Amino acid sequence: MAEDWSIDVKKYVPGADDRVIAGIVRYCGIALYKRDSSLVSFTDPIETGRVRENFLKKKLALTDPDEALDAAIAAVGQRMAGDPTRNRVTIYYLLAEHYGMLGMFLRPGEAALEAAPAIPAVAAAPVIPAVAAAPVIPELAAAPVMAAAGPPAAAGRRGPMGAVPVGAAAVLLPVLLLLGIGALVLWIVTRVPAVGPAVAMVPAAAPVAAAMPAPVIPAGAGVIAAETEGKPMVSVYFDTASAEVTPDFAAAAAPVKAWVDTHPGARLAVSGYNDPRGDAALNAELSKNRASNVAAALAALGIDAGAIDLVKPAETSDSASDLAGARRVEVTVE
Repeated sequence: MAEDWSIDVKKYVPGADDRVIAGIVRYCGIALYKRDSSLVSFTDPIETGRVRENFLKKKLALTDPDEALDAAIAAVGQRMAGDPTRNRVTIYYLLAEHYGMLGMFLRPGEAALEAAPAIPAVAAAPVIPAVAAAPVIPELAAAPVMAAAGPPAAAGRRGPMGAVPVGAAAVLLPVLLLLGIGALVLWIVTRVPAVGPAVAMVPAAAPVAAAMPAPVIPAGAGVIAAETEGKPMVSVYFDTASAEVTPDFAAAAAPVKAWVDTHPGARLAVSGYNDPRGDAALNAELSKNRASNVAAALAALGIDAGAIDLVKPAETSDSASDLAGARRVEVTVE
């Protein structure tokens, strides 16, 4: 099962950006497929030197003095002192964070995570003034008593210029109230701005760093082209007890040749491995012959033989790989 590199990174940076982790995983490439190259030894000056030269100088394009870069690497080493793994992805994340260059590992169009902007408070609706109470209509004066000579006047009736009839007052009050309510509604409609529902601004969830599928290792002779730390590499596989280079090598090694052609001074390291079974001396000789044949195949492509180094790995019998994976030669750009 592919390893979830974000778990280790978040031991040190709980809020680490999964998109940046995925970018660092893409940059490391095939180096993460093998246990030994996925880790960094802070006690090995060769390994820390590669971190300085390949990652800090070439990838991050830093121009600080070597002493300052080495101090930054050492500081990360101190931070991870109690960690037996010291994963390369975590180290690169911490260094990129230290120099404020995490954004280099985002895909085009991706923006660094930022705190969501504060949502301005919606202005409170203006206070609607209380509607003045309808004027109290004074109690109508009682109609005067008519003289005995005439018939009694109807209650509340005075002449055309006299007191308001009681029946008319009963109708007038509701009309005034309706007119007041209508005016209030009209004022609200024309004066109070419409306020839409507040929308919560929630940042999109960051994608989880995708695990890289492991390459399919050929059972016999074959070749796999890949990248490690942003540079092309080739793994050449051999049949058991054979040192013959597969015919597919030329096409797979084309990116390596293109890199050398466009990077004057670049050098290639050719390292041979073998099946750990059998006689150790014969296996070591077989590894050397395989590496020599691959170096010759590189020279046949037009690469200067003086730029090709045969580098003996610390363990030519690669016990970390399966038997098919152990029968290989790796070509990497130094």
